[in-house]
Amino acid sequence: MFSELLGGALVAALVSAAACRLIIAAGPVDRGQAARHAHTRPTPTSGGVGIGLGFGVALMALAFMSDIFRSEISPRGVVLLTVASLFSSAFLVVGFVDDARALSARLKFAVFAVLSIAAALIVGPVASFPLGESAWVAPYWFAVFGTAAWIFVMVNTVNFMDGANGLAMGSVAIGLTALGAIAFVDQRLSGVALAACAVGAIVGFLVWNFPRGLLFAGDSGALFTGALAALVSVIVIHRTGLSPVVPAIVFFPFLADALLTLAWRAYKRHSLLDGHSEHIYQIMMRGGLSHAEVALTYWTAMAMCGAIGFLVADEPLAAWIALGLLAFLAIVVSAVVRRFASRRKVGGV
Repeated sequence: MFSELLGGALVAALVSAAACRLIIAAGPVDRGQAARHAHTRPTPTSGGVGIGLGFGVALMALAFMSDIFRSEISPRGVVLLTVASLFSSAFLVVGFVDDARALSARLKFAVFAVLSIAAALIVGPVASFPLGESAWVAPYWFAVFGTAAWIFVMVNTVNFMDGANGLAMGSVAIGLTALGAIAFVDQRLSGVALAACAVGAIVGFLVWNFPRGLLFAGDSGALFTGALAALVSVIVIHRTGLSPVVPAIVFFPFLADALLTLAWRAYKRHSLLDGHSEHIYQIMMRGGLSHAEVALTYWTAMAMCGAIGFLVADEPLAAWIALGLLAFLAIVVSAVVRRFASRRKVGGV
């Protein structure tokens, strides 16, 4: 089964790489006009379409060509896999429209909210929060709100963090690899299949994006992979009994940067809906680090958090402790970096 999943990932990578090459030749162009953009030259965008195509073709290849795949994934797993793919594709379409013709922040907020709530209701809200030997079961309304909020936050987080070559897509791939490993150990192949095909498709895109930046993922890529990461998290939680804290650990570097930046902007009384350039990764680039150096820094942090998430997957209490320690460390690092940048007069802080 492992070889077939690896084959699916390879198909996803090849199809994605080929599609992305066509997008470079004929796709929409990001002209880098916004002040928050880290690039100035016109660059082909909407690489997310290639990622989505590679992901979809690989899933269909597994579904139609793998007897083991069809026999070992339960009917419930097939339903979850299909629903996750459809909702992620809906986010991709919204992103592609935004790449071609910029949508207003308020309209995107409303559309993201509706899609997130619908996905939470259909995939199923996460209600159980293990606390060692016992678990707290949230009321249904709270579970729906929390699951929708997770999807909404992940989609926007990946979009916020997609500002350096390879950073966002590579980090999502690392997080999905960790979730896929957790699902594989528990023999929940629907989650493994989603993760494997998504990682393969992202790798195909990175061939053109990292480090040279010949193609950007665009909002189509950011929204698609963000939704997929969120929904794979929910599916793995449902299928394995994983603590909801673990996906937060797996994607922690992303979440910490995005959420602490929003908190900083709220403290400064800046609009939370406007584009901005106050993320830690943006400060790092203005401080002189290259796109590749910033991406590799985040990839390293994601790999470390993915390893932590894997190690505490069966230890709910340890997962809570790990998340608390990571949160404390993130607050300290964010405060130190922003103070250092302010003293050195690095713009945007």
